[in-house]
Amino acid sequence: MGLLKFKPEQKKQLFLLPPSIEEFIAENHLARVIDGIVEKLDCRSIEEQYSFLGQKSYSPKMIIKLWIYSYCTGVFSGRKIDVKCETDTAYMFLAGMYRPDFRTINDFRKDNIDFFNKIFLDVLQICRQLGMAQVGTIAIDGTKIRANASAKRSKDKAGYEQWKSNIEKNLEQLYKQADEINAQEDKQLEKKRGDELIRKIRGKENLKQKIEKVLKEFENSGRNTKEKINLTDEDAKMMKSKGRIDTNYNCQGGVSMDGVIVAQYVETIANDKEQLLPLVRQVESNINEKPENILADSGYASYDSYEKIAVQNIVAYMPDQEYENREEKQKDLFDRNNFHYDAEKDHYICPHGKALRYANDYIVEERKQKSRVYTCKECTACPLKSQCTKSNQRSIYREYREPLREQARQRLDSPDGKKIYNQRMYTIEPIWGNIKFNHKFQMFSLKGKYKVTGEFSLMCTANNILKIYQQKTKKEAG
Repeated sequence: MGLLKFKPEQKKQLFLLPPSIEEFIAENHLARVIDGIVEKLDCRSIEEQYSFLGQKSYSPKMIIKLWIYSYCTGVFSGRKIDVKCETDTAYMFLAGMYRPDFRTINDFRKDNIDFFNKIFLDVLQICRQLGMAQVGTIAIDGTKIRANASAKRSKDKAGYEQWKSNIEKNLEQLYKQADEINAQEDKQLEKKRGDELIRKIRGKENLKQKIEKVLKEFENSGRNTKEKINLTDEDAKMMKSKGRIDTNYNCQGGVSMDGVIVAQYVETIANDKEQLLPLVRQVESNINEKPENILADSGYASYDSYEKIAVQNIVAYMPDQEYENREEKQKDLFDRNNFHYDAEKDHYICPHGKALRYANDYIVEERKQKSRVYTCKECTACPLKSQCTKSNQRSIYREYREPLREQARQRLDSPDGKKIYNQRMYTIEPIWGNIKFNHKFQMFSLKGKYKVTGEFSLMCTANNILKIYQQKTKKEAG
C-alpha cells in the first residue's frame, strides 16, 4: 500500500471502557453551567406534585435544564428538543441519556408557569451572589414580541358578526351537500364516503362557537365595539412594531449595567407611559434595593412619570418627545420651545421680545393636568402675528409640573448626563436585539397573557444564565 493522504476513518474504533456522555461535554460548556445552576434550585414545590405510584416520572430538574438550554440556544419547540435528546450530546448530557416525549416536554412548560417565574428570581439571586446585577443605575425599555396568533383573526364586533354570518351561509351549503351525499346510492358512496365533508362541517361549527363566545364577551364585558379581539389569543393586542401593525405583546424590562435583567413582565397595553413606576417597583421588590438612576427613552416620559420618579428620590435620565425633536422644532421660530420662561418674573418672552404674562389656570380632569396660562397683550400690533398665531393673542400653557421636565432636560444637556444616558444604548437595547435576532425569539409559543408571562420569564432567565456563563468564561480566560 502507498502512503495515505488523509487520516483513516475510525467509525468502528472500539473503546477500552464504555465512555460516559459526560466525556463528550467540555469542562467550560454552557450545558455544565446550566446543570450546576439548576441543581441548586429549590424544586420541591413541583417535585411534591409527583406520586411514588405508577411508572417513574422524569425529574423536573431535568426538564427545566432542557428548556433553559433550549432558550439559551434559540430552540423553542418541544418536538425539536425531543429530537436533539437523541442527536445532540449537550441535550443527551442534560437529559441524562433519557429521551422524554415532546408532549411531556411541552406540557411541563405549559403547566408550570408560576415556577418559571420563580426560577427567574432564583437565578437573579445567584447573579447577585456572584457580584452581578448591581442596581445603582438601571436602563429600562419595552419591546414588542409577536403573539402566537394571526392578525387576520383580530376583528371588532362588526367584523365578528360578519364572519359569523359568512360561516352560517357556508354551513347551510355544507349541510345541503351532506344531505345530497346521504341520498346517493351505495355504489357512489364507495367512491366518496363523505368523511372529508363531515370534518369540514365540524370545523366550521367549532369556529362558529368560538365566534359566538367572543361576541358574548363584547356584550357582557361592555367592551368598546370598535376594539379588536383576537380569536386565537384574546389577550394579544394589535400593536405597531418596526412600522408594522401585528398581534403583539408589550414586553417590559429593566437591565443593570452589566446586562442582567433585574425586572421583567408582559403588558397588553402598547403605550409605555404607564410602565415606568411598575418597573421601578419590581426592581426594588426583586433586588430589595431601590435604583439611584433610571435611563429611559421618551416613550416613558410624561408629567406623571417625572413626578412619580421624583417622589421616589430617583434621578431620571429620560427625554421627552419634544426634547428629542428639538432640532426640528428650532426651525420653527414660533414653536413653544422657542419662548423663554423667566422664573423670577413668572412670564414668557416671545422671539420678538414681548412678554406673555399669567392670565388664568386651565384644568383637564381626565388627564389630571393643571396648567398656568400665559398670554400676550401686544399681539395686535405685532408685525409677526400671522406667523405666530391665528388667535387674537398668543397663549402658552405651562403645566404645574413643568419644572420637573425642565430639570430632566438640563440634566440630559450636561456633559455627565450625556455620558450616563448614552449607556442605555449599550445595555438594554442590545439585550432585546440579542434575544430577538441572535436567538430568534420573535414569537411566543404559548397563548394568553398568563402563559406568555411565564415564557418571557424563561427567556429572561436564559439571558441571565448566559451572562453568568460569560463572566465565568472571562474569569477562566483571565
